[in-house]
Amino acid sequence: MTTDSLGEKLTADGRKCAARVRSDKMRLNSLGCILVTICGALATLFVGASAEACPVFLTISAYSRSIEDAPLVINWGPGCESPPDWIGLYTENPALSSAPPIAKVLVNGEPSGQVVSAVKFGHQKLPGGWSYEQVLQHIPKRKSKPICFDFYLTSYGADGQLQYFDCLKIQPAWMFAESSLGNMTLKDLFLPGTHCSGCYQTRTNAGNVVLKKIGFRQSLDIWSQLVFGVRYLDFSVGYYPSHNGTRNFWIMNEHFRVASLGPLLQDIRRFVILSEETVFLDFRRFPLGFHNHPEQHAVLLALLEQELGDLVYRRQFLPAEQDDEGEERGTDGESYHLTIGDMRREGKYILITYNHEASLNESDIVWKPWKKHSSAFLKHTELEEFMQNLFSQKHPDAPKDIGWSLHGVQGFQGSYNEEDATYLLPKERASIVNPKLIHLLRGPWSLSANAVLLDFFANTNLVDLAVYTNRYKILHNAMNEAVVLDIQ
Repeated sequence: MTTDSLGEKLTADGRKCAARVRSDKMRLNSLGCILVTICGALATLFVGASAEACPVFLTISAYSRSIEDAPLVINWGPGCESPPDWIGLYTENPALSSAPPIAKVLVNGEPSGQVVSAVKFGHQKLPGGWSYEQVLQHIPKRKSKPICFDFYLTSYGADGQLQYFDCLKIQPAWMFAESSLGNMTLKDLFLPGTHCSGCYQTRTNAGNVVLKKIGFRQSLDIWSQLVFGVRYLDFSVGYYPSHNGTRNFWIMNEHFRVASLGPLLQDIRRFVILSEETVFLDFRRFPLGFHNHPEQHAVLLALLEQELGDLVYRRQFLPAEQDDEGEERGTDGESYHLTIGDMRREGKYILITYNHEASLNESDIVWKPWKKHSSAFLKHTELEEFMQNLFSQKHPDAPKDIGWSLHGVQGFQGSYNEEDATYLLPKERASIVNPKLIHLLRGPWSLSANAVLLDFFANTNLVDLAVYTNRYKILHNAMNEAVVLDIQ
């Protein structure tokens, strides 16, 4: 979904496009027909962006012991001028069934809101044949459209007329479905991501009380994150030798070991082969076992080569240059100027950034890390000012024409409450910060965002926001290119 402000911009761009078509007298030729089609798409792309249609969508609450126990959250808005009369939650597609809703929300004129339902997510298989067990037996079909769970949401006006329809969904092939994404540079894409992507509960760490309380940052595993539509993964890796040497590298959350890295890499590999989607891996920190043992980087790079090497887009080593004092300078390892098309043409679907400069000189499998901006040390009341300065270029280190990531999270210290001297737990922090950050991104700022990383991303519609923002950019660029071509 998108926002009223972005919807208004779409409509305005559509009008401008149509005006240019008329002024250049292109209505009767083929290019004019293409432009008129694009103009119409721009004006109507974001369903629910107008005052007549208020967006409704489902998310999964972060407040639960497990994903199976997580309640579904009914959301509408924000800022709807004409909110619906009521919203219904169904377990059968209401377009095909007359079954009544299992939950009903009376909106009472509120322009936006969210209601935690009594309906649990439960033991759900990923639809469309994308569950982990199913893909081991059958190759799933790549569908261009989202695939719904059996949870559907509809809204109705006071006259009983249907206003909006959505579902809880996976989007395993959203990049593949938008072939024009291949022409956009990586820095111009909106990439939905997760912070501390490997920090979730598994069978092996489920009994760890400390991790349960403060260590987990996601409710879905890596496979499910990718199938839902996440494309940017964030990892901190530690080295801790195991008794048999097979599990030496670990996913870390600060100084806590969460899970073995190897199985995660295998899941990423399997997903990329089946989907042909482009996935970004950001190895940002190495908090355990690397500081006094830099040789461990070579071992980790060898593991990445072994598990993912044939799928990774490699960096071309350029001849070393010399600075004014005759010293050799490192070659350019920046990746943000690349396109997905560059990668696809070579049959590569993974790009790895790696925050260790010496490793860039040793391996062509890794690229320089993108610029990172984080809200981790901020109170949630400071988030809006931080983002305002960042996106309006008032921040002294605001990104300009580069690849960058926004870690939209709140850390332990930032959640301190002075009145009662307490700290919020990770799920509590995400439940406050995520809706606020997504609300701030709904509008022009989404057009400037690059990679956006969240804790417990499933309590937002981040993937939808990224998909529709990228689609808008594609159409907007096509409109401008077509008009320039005609003028020339």
